Amino acid sequence: MMKSYSNKLFILFFLLLSFSVSAQLTQGKRIEFERRTDIDEENLLIPMQENGVLLMQSKIEPFRRKFIIDFYKYDSTLTQIWRNSFVPEPELDLLKTFKNEHFFYVLFRKSDKIDIGVLRIDLETGDKTYVEGNLLTNMEIEHFVVLQSKAFIGGKFNDRPVVVMFSFFDKTSKVLPEVHSNNLVINELDVDEKGNFLYLMLKNDRNCQFILKKYSYEGKAISALALGDKQLTPISGEILNLDKDTEDQHPILMGNYAEGCSLFALGFYLKHLNDDSNIQYINFADLNHFFSFMNPKREEKIKLRIKQKKQKGKDIKLRYRLLLHDIIQTNDGWVMVAEVFYPEYKTTPSSTGWNNWRNYRIGNDVYNNFRYSHAIICGFDKNAKLIWDNSVSLKDIESSELNAKVQITLQDDYQILAYPDESLIRTVVIKGNEKVKNLENFDLKTNSETEKIVDTERTNLAAWYGHSFLAYGYQSVRKNNEILNNDVFYITKLTYNFKEENKN
Repeated sequence: MMKSYSNKLFILFFLLLSFSVSAQLTQGKRIEFERRTDIDEENLLIPMQENGVLLMQSKIEPFRRKFIIDFYKYDSTLTQIWRNSFVPEPELDLLKTFKNEHFFYVLFRKSDKIDIGVLRIDLETGDKTYVEGNLLTNMEIEHFVVLQSKAFIGGKFNDRPVVVMFSFFDKTSKVLPEVHSNNLVINELDVDEKGNFLYLMLKNDRNCQFILKKYSYEGKAISALALGDKQLTPISGEILNLDKDTEDQHPILMGNYAEGCSLFALGFYLKHLNDDSNIQYINFADLNHFFSFMNPKREEKIKLRIKQKKQKGKDIKLRYRLLLHDIIQTNDGWVMVAEVFYPEYKTTPSSTGWNNWRNYRIGNDVYNNFRYSHAIICGFDKNAKLIWDNSVSLKDIESSELNAKVQITLQDDYQILAYPDESLIRTVVIKGNEKVKNLENFDLKTNSETEKIVDTERTNLAAWYGHSFLAYGYQSVRKNNEILNNDVFYITKLTYNFKEENKN
């Protein structure tokens, strides 16, 4: 018996030694823009997979003496393809952007007025068109999407939700019906370009219901679905059309759910639309690897405590603020990524405009700094069945922007995760519920060995194409031992080289 046990251990040890993972993050081309400290400058980067990347750079001089927006299109090697510029009227504020497959849209509004303008950039050629119109009402704008030749603008008026449909052709506006009601708040606007539909997601703060409304391209209400109650209530939603080539494929609504009207998520939910199936709830406490980001001793201690409570018949509720990413579709289903975050302090809201990145509203509170503890990754098959789950520590990174930190690329059965931490890029490789490559750090570099990064601000990371990422942000660089530093906005390509190696 002892001999058989020893043989099994030897075989397992041999298998572990036979295969290893070779992985390395390498930095490629780097682009720099000199940054003026006397103007208000913002840079927005929009990755477009193999089609390259779009950069929108806005610059506003003091007292609005000059306001210009430059657009740059780069290919997959970060070689510039085209550049175009737009000079808004002095009274205009840049509010929202939206991108679909062929165009990039920018929404402007005149300060404290109902006048709006929409700029459309052709992603292939860089050609631009601009149309003006009005909102019909002095609403507070929170959402902006475009479906074909119509913009849908959502927000609040007199503390009640409103959605305005603006036509680019005849420059007319129309308020969507069955929206402007008490106790309702717009959660999200989404478009179905294949079916030519608009989805409006609302939250009823009085009875704690999540409401999904469907509208036609003409702005007519088609259907309404109310989900949840004061026990379990969806608090976010995303529409998934898993098979775009199949007419009878039911879209899936997915998001976070909470207890009653709370903003703290208890888990995830899934609901097949266009059929009578029940909503499916997945509690954080039921995930097998929700605590795998912790050290093994702490993880086992928490799991044991949860197991003991379940054996006593107690209801386990783990409550977190969760930032749900856009769903990543795969050949076998989809991968969901979410991050647990904590708002740390709040400030007085700034006026509407391009600088709203500094303040984020959560419920009725406004915050401008956040701490991220860990990320949750889940894999689903095409039937919306949970196949695996995992979690990765984010080392309590801080950010002044509430946005997706963890970026993920896929290679075969592996998931390559990366996230920025000041001047570092941290990477992890998982294979479903397994950790294949533990946390590794990579230092961002300049273009020359004679240059040194002395300060880093607002580092961001975006998954690009293949196994590549885009790192971008603001840095102070000292060149050739000069006394003064150069402030720059940079973009650099990072590629993760990953393969299994047979040691035999």
